[in-house]
Amino acid sequence: QPEESLAQQQFFDKLQACMDRLPARTGRVFMMREWLDKDVEEICAELGITANNCGVMLYRARMQLRECLNHTWFGAAP
Repeated sequence: QPEESLAQQQFFDKLQACMDRLPARTGRVFMMREWLDKDVEEICAELGITANNCGVMLYRARMQLRECLNHTWFGAAP
């Protein structure tokens, strides 16, 4: 399945490029939640932010990543 492996690597390259476009703090919150699987409470304690602020940052990160991937990977209009 080399084609699948190549496609997966290409997707993760695009995802990383989209992640790099996020504001640093927003990207950090997203990484902590989605890749490190930390609870919102842990993220808030570590970064000194409120749960509401964390939720807003996660929402914005997801929307920006979705838009970026739609444009760069899925080929949809921005």
